[in-house]
Amino acid sequence: MVIEYSIVIPAYNEERTIERAIREIVRVFDDFGKSYEIIVVDDGSSDRTAEIVLRIAESAALVSLIRLTKNQGKGAAVRAGVERSTGEIILFLDADLATHPSEFKKFIPALQENDILIGSRTARGSVINSRQPFYRVLLGKLFNKLAVRWYLKLPYNDTQCGFKAFHKKIKPMFNDITSNGWAFDVEFLVRAKRENLRIAEIPVQWSHGHESRVRLRDAARVAKEIYRIKNQ
Repeated sequence: MVIEYSIVIPAYNEERTIERAIREIVRVFDDFGKSYEIIVVDDGSSDRTAEIVLRIAESAALVSLIRLTKNQGKGAAVRAGVERSTGEIILFLDADLATHPSEFKKFIPALQENDILIGSRTARGSVINSRQPFYRVLLGKLFNKLAVRWYLKLPYNDTQCGFKAFHKKIKPMFNDITSNGWAFDVEFLVRAKRENLRIAEIPVQWSHGHESRVRLRDAARVAKEIYRIKNQ
């Protein structure tokens, strides 16, 4: 059977959110009337994340689990899930559902004309239901203006929203992505732009969930990673 949609969830210590994430995805994608699969990638969690997913998978064949032996970062988790995926369209989203899976409905018509769609919290028509702290909003704007738009020459307003979809044909590109952490989304889009793939930003509703693990003290490491991405 041809699988239409693969939904990849990178998860690190998500025992409080992962069951709700799976249930909400099932509720939404059942309504689409297309075949789908849910792949949870446990990124070396030390809590009950994997145990909860395995329990759900026992009664739901469309759910599967990949376990990474140690915490490697979002990039590594997404790559593992994409490699396992079999769907014609692949979506990855955050386990805290900062962007609810129902937002994917907006993506479906746009996928006919684009290779990659990225959820945007800043595009015209986006809605922020629960904001990040002011200092994180400011840092995000500075990062986008200086690192993304000026240095990397990417024309996107929001590279870091964890809600992105793409066609199966670009899966091989993931073999070349080496960023495991926070810069994964940036490298993904830099490589896609270099390959002249069609990319569009779609406004989404978004609610502040988990704090990013990137802190101000990580600025030097982030800058080094951005430099590596530009010059690879």
